[in-house]
Amino acid sequence: MESNATSGASLDLLHDIVIPPAVSALPPAPGWFVLMLLGLAFGIHVGMRYYAAYSKNLYRREALKELSVIKSSKEPDAQVKAILSLMKRVAMQCYGREKIASLGDTMWWEFVENHSKAKIDRQSRELAQKVLYTMDDNPKREEVDAFVNIAKVWIATHEGQQ
Repeated sequence: MESNATSGASLDLLHDIVIPPAVSALPPAPGWFVLMLLGLAFGIHVGMRYYAAYSKNLYRREALKELSVIKSSKEPDAQVKAILSLMKRVAMQCYGREKIASLGDTMWWEFVENHSKAKIDRQSRELAQKVLYTMDDNPKREEVDAFVNIAKVWIATHEGQQ
């Protein structure tokens, strides 16, 4: 019987399992602070690069807006003249007056083709020459629309050097 009594006594001495307090998430280990700072620095860096690229292409967005205004508000011959002027202004903004101002006819069109994805066909080159140098030519709407598309492609895809 004593074995029962001692076994009962030994069970009375047992206690519940002691559970440690929950581990707090705060304050985190120092490594997390370093990781957060690196993530913040990376986010700021990416944001600044995005903003710089966005700001750098402001002239393109402005030129494309002006091109849409030209397309909707002028007569065909005036559109071609305004588009040629706009293309030259965009080129001067990007490449500098010294390089662009002296370019004329053939050299200008070669420059446009060499610095973008725009391909200017003979008909568009002739259209520009006719509108600039003859008073009686009234271009066809299809020719002008093709010229507008060439200008749009050139403005959007030329290689900038700012």
